[in-house]
Amino acid sequence: MPVTAGKGNQEKIMLQTVKKQNEEMDFEVYKFVFETSIEIFEEIFETSKRFPKEKLFLTDQVRRHSKLVCINLAEAWRMKQQKNVFLDKLSDAAQAASKTQTCLKFAMKNKFIGSDTYRKLDSKYEDIFEMLCDGIRI
Repeated sequence: MPVTAGKGNQEKIMLQTVKKQNEEMDFEVYKFVFETSIEIFEEIFETSKRFPKEKLFLTDQVRRHSKLVCINLAEAWRMKQQKNVFLDKLSDAAQAASKTQTCLKFAMKNKFIGSDTYRKLDSKYEDIFEMLCDGIRI
């Protein structure tokens, strides 16, 4: 007669399967957001090269804040088992993204970048916010 797993073992296996699926989904969210952040940073770096030299402060701000999105996201992911720290770092990443968006808006208003470039970069940040809100379960 075949030996079957007890009810407790089946529940444990089911929970492990669900946990693994959630971790894979979470990793896909992280991977998408991180890669998009890197892509945005690289594009911002190239775009900000065209800012006037006398606007060095704005160039520095937009580059620094766009980099902080990636950095804070990586720190959040490392600490995701500690809910409060995880949420704080995600909040820091969101704040850095908002600051970057504001710097880009200043750049557009001063005609350092075109409105098409601004909309493209801004849209990518909005995609990140949406993905983080929709995809990460705590």
